[in-house]
Amino acid sequence: MADWAAIEHKVIDGFFRFSPNHARVGGDHHFDGVVGDLSATTIHARIGEIDRQIGVLEPLAGLSRDQDVDRQGLLIQLKTARLELTELRRPFTEPMFYMGAGSELDVSSYLKRPYAPLGERLAALRRHLAGYSGYLEAARDNLEASLPRPNLQIAIEAAAGQSAYLDGEVRTAAAGDADTLQAIDRAVRETRAAVDFLKQRQRDAHDHFALGEDRFLRLLQTRELVPANVAELEHLVRADIERNMAEAERAAEAISPGGGVSAALRDLEAHHPTTETIIDDVRATLEGLRSFILERDLVSIPSEARCLVRPTPSYASYISAAMDSAGPLETVATESYYYVTVPAADWSETSREQWLRHLNYAMLENVSIHEAYPGHFVQSLHERRVGSRTRQLFWSYANVEGFAHYVEEMMLDAGYSTDPKLQLAQRSDALLRDCRFLVALGLHCQAMPMPEAIQLFMSMGFLSELPAKREAMRGAWDPLYLSYTLGKLLILELRNDLEGRPDYSLKRFHDAFLGCGYLPIPLIRQLIN
Repeated sequence: MADWAAIEHKVIDGFFRFSPNHARVGGDHHFDGVVGDLSATTIHARIGEIDRQIGVLEPLAGLSRDQDVDRQGLLIQLKTARLELTELRRPFTEPMFYMGAGSELDVSSYLKRPYAPLGERLAALRRHLAGYSGYLEAARDNLEASLPRPNLQIAIEAAAGQSAYLDGEVRTAAAGDADTLQAIDRAVRETRAAVDFLKQRQRDAHDHFALGEDRFLRLLQTRELVPANVAELEHLVRADIERNMAEAERAAEAISPGGGVSAALRDLEAHHPTTETIIDDVRATLEGLRSFILERDLVSIPSEARCLVRPTPSYASYISAAMDSAGPLETVATESYYYVTVPAADWSETSREQWLRHLNYAMLENVSIHEAYPGHFVQSLHERRVGSRTRQLFWSYANVEGFAHYVEEMMLDAGYSTDPKLQLAQRSDALLRDCRFLVALGLHCQAMPMPEAIQLFMSMGFLSELPAKREAMRGAWDPLYLSYTLGKLLILELRNDLEGRPDYSLKRFHDAFLGCGYLPIPLIRQLIN
């Protein structure tokens, strides 16, 4: 019989060596201070390694059912990586490959959790920053002269944000350590030079970012095992839009009779926290959500630990709120942080008010369901208990974001609240995810112009022009951001198929689903069927 543990370890090690940040995020500190080599030679060697590992896994037999599902899960990861490196040519056409979240520029793992004494972490940080030069040189060598305009714009913002993070919070953390401060000075200069390099590429930028129908559908099928065509996908989302719009209009009528959804959303914004109270308000909301879940026995919460509510670090201040869970391999610093962006002291009074209106109480409550209870945080608690490294370390977009989106509606269906304000907040977020679905199909498969995508977010997602533009542009470099709605619908379909069983309960379903880790949903269907 094949030594499955050795085979699994070798495949995971290949991913970690090519992308050491993947290891650090997972909590494996053997890769601290190591920056991935993304030279063209190494990329070519990685493709060869992937092909050899696919060749080992595809014919592998004699495994248990669980091992065979993990084998399929690893094949999905390898084939997706191969598609991205070869046909999609991401190292050569996608600047976010080098600058985005999860890239080798990210050094936050050394600072945000005290997994070792500060001196050890700063030493690893210095080794990491010493690798910036070669890493950014590979980016300059590999990226084509003409790059997609929306992708380039967001990469410039991401690199500039990383430079500001190094020059701010990282420098503060290293105060008094001359060697580390010198390394930070050098890394800031190199990161700013990368920003300048990307800005120079704007002169020759193009708008031909679309994957095309064939490549888009193959990416979706390879990564999520969803074989649908464009017409089938559009049918799915149109039905969801119809349902969400009807419920949004019903809730809006209860809030602002005769005013419509837009007027009701403005009324929601009038009820918001202050800069001084927002963190404590969110903490109180989380305790209420947790208590309701336990009282109604909706899903197991396998730990008494709470996520820690904190203001968002500067490198991620473009987000409203986000969960940052400790990696499943982390054994010392297992805290999870729920970041909420608080207006900074240097914001104008107008900007402060606009932001707090955006983070109104109803929206914050729905976001907290998504991010914490019973969304991402609860899923991460279950993840730590999964026995398979494959299911812990590799995630399906549709699983993770789909589950967090699914529970928003599930909580209301379970009786958490009858407040029309929260119902409207949930449905407006659902319509935003529906717009992402349509725009992903439109931009990449149907030649949708970017102005039309922006208008769709404004008319159907009820966004103002600036956030609508950012959402539409995200679709250029994040083509599978349809996965929020797609994952939700796949989970609902699976739940509906199991509801007729004599031993069915909502809690059993949720626990069984979460017990499968982050596998693509069709593989979870295999396991719990």
